[in-house]
Amino acid sequence: MAHHALNLSARLAGSTAIGVMALALLTAASDAAAVERVTIVMDPSAAQTNRAWATGGAFDLDAVYQRLIGNDPETGEYDSSGLAESWEANEDFTTWIFRLKPEAEWHNDWGPVTSADVAHSYEIQTGPDTLATGVASLRGGTAEIIDDHTISFHFDEPKMDFDFANAGRGSMYIYSKAQFDAEGVEGYDNEPAGTGHFRFVEREPGRVLLETVQDHWSGTTPDFNELELRFTLEPATKLAMLLSGEADISVIPRELLGDATGSGMEVVTSEQPSKQVVVMPDGLYMKEGDPAFNPGLPWTDVRIREAMNRALNRDEIVEALYDGEAEPLVRYGMHETHEGYVPELAERFEAEYGFDPERATQLLEEAGYPDAFEEPVIPIVSTVSPGSPEYPTMAELIQVYFDSVGFQTEIIEMDWASLGALGRGREAYVIHPVQNAPIRPSNVALTNTFLEEGSTYHGYEDDALTAIVEKMAATIDPKAREDLMREAFTYAFENYTDMPMVSLHHPVAVNPEAIVTWQYPGVTSNGLSHWHLIDTVE
Repeated sequence: MAHHALNLSARLAGSTAIGVMALALLTAASDAAAVERVTIVMDPSAAQTNRAWATGGAFDLDAVYQRLIGNDPETGEYDSSGLAESWEANEDFTTWIFRLKPEAEWHNDWGPVTSADVAHSYEIQTGPDTLATGVASLRGGTAEIIDDHTISFHFDEPKMDFDFANAGRGSMYIYSKAQFDAEGVEGYDNEPAGTGHFRFVEREPGRVLLETVQDHWSGTTPDFNELELRFTLEPATKLAMLLSGEADISVIPRELLGDATGSGMEVVTSEQPSKQVVVMPDGLYMKEGDPAFNPGLPWTDVRIREAMNRALNRDEIVEALYDGEAEPLVRYGMHETHEGYVPELAERFEAEYGFDPERATQLLEEAGYPDAFEEPVIPIVSTVSPGSPEYPTMAELIQVYFDSVGFQTEIIEMDWASLGALGRGREAYVIHPVQNAPIRPSNVALTNTFLEEGSTYHGYEDDALTAIVEKMAATIDPKAREDLMREAFTYAFENYTDMPMVSLHHPVAVNPEAIVTWQYPGVTSNGLSHWHLIDTVE
């Protein structure tokens, strides 16, 4: 194990340098005063756009647009803080009815929110040009306007996750039909009208400025006047901006949180676990006759996938990337609070997934690696997903561990949108970190991960697992669904469909001279929400 520690030290030497750079930029903080503008520096969204359907990752106007269903700021449970005052499904979950709040209204005098707005939003966000992840949870329905404030959606098959698709992690943002009819989609680009606690002011490269909606229709008004979002990939820059007072809140890697707190900053975390992180061996399109199947990929062999898992020292990774503050993850998409949890898999994890470099090397030899494969080099993607600044360092650590057991590897730098484009084209023959964020209900996680129509960032498909998941998706009997989910999770575990890493809360570093606290549950793809609950110094 000593040689791994040495490699890690070399790889992480840059992290210390980052902290030193940031500390050098620290300036004397000003005396506490009422905060007029809150500035947050964070990772860029997959695409900086006002069109939620045009981005394959986190959307940066969550503070402007709302969904039908809200989430409790502490528990994350669904609540009526969105645009719907109530909702319900019929017995077989083929019809969902939403009743809108009559008091909800659009920014910029575009009038009240109506069912026509919801039907319009459903049409544009489930259309053929959408890039939104999780859109499969929305598609397949017909919207029926019952009256100005009541709308129903009808499906041919059970849609048991439609509430999830319309809450914090869902892709269904509500847009103004009146604005679209008057100005077209260009209106959304130039001066989009939302319904949230903040109104859009301007967007420029690397920055979005919003202003507080005074006397918001919900009855709640933030205690500051402007919210500025700044975007950068560089951890050193984000830390420096916080320490110098240029930003009040910063989303930085956990390895730098100590530098922040050592300089007087504080850390606020999401109320609930916000994500599961895995390393995904993508491109495994192994259903019979699938033209996208590439037999030259080493990880089409289950022994190679087991070797990848055996090569990883997860304890060292957790310590290096997350300062030891992370919960172990046994199976991507499985969580003890959700349906289908299989406790036996946790008991089996160490024996079947635990760090064992000797066994990893032996598995490579048994599989005939590298000679048995036309494309033996393992391409590891270095990328940043919103809310996960640790990914580039994670890619480097994976390379260290893989190389040490005999894999041939290369690092490929790629932005999140390009990675999604490869997935949509079914050409994602790479290894990459990915997150289940927030921790989705089991049925959503399984359909997103193992069905062709699921997320573009996942790539394990075979006939047996597809059959289990499709049967589960069409079943409404609770006992039968539970059994099928357990079967799917166990099958995925035994076939090493991915490399489970950690389950995490989402932290941000804050300047206590500007920010008192911020309560958010961790229910969105970048972990952040409930922007109006940022509590500032008076």
